[in-house]
Amino acid sequence: MKKKFYIYQEDLIKYQVAYEAIGISQFVEALNDMFCVNGMKKLRTNQITDFLLKQGYLYFDEDEERKRPTLKGKMLGIQIGQTKDENGKTIRVNLYNARAQQYILDRFYDIILK
Repeated sequence: MKKKFYIYQEDLIKYQVAYEAIGISQFVEALNDMFCVNGMKKLRTNQITDFLLKQGYLYFDEDEERKRPTLKGKMLGIQIGQTKDENGKTIRVNLYNARAQQYILDRFYDIILK
């Protein structure tokens, strides 16, 4: 049985956030690439977005069937941007600036230990 995803505090402190706004998938992929070892479950994006939803930074937009930033989330640094999916179709995604990424890291143990 695999153990839960975990990052030691000294490693978490060394992690450098991206200066450009990135999607949560890119953020989680970078954390998994750096810290997920054999026998460990990968960190999942919904662990972070569910936490942000509970904290009032995101809400569920029923029209788009996606989580979107609230005013509080926008003030933190979560913005809606555009990218292309694998088929070349333009889609709207949440982008997290350096401040929003750092907020997630600062609350990382609250996120992964729940």
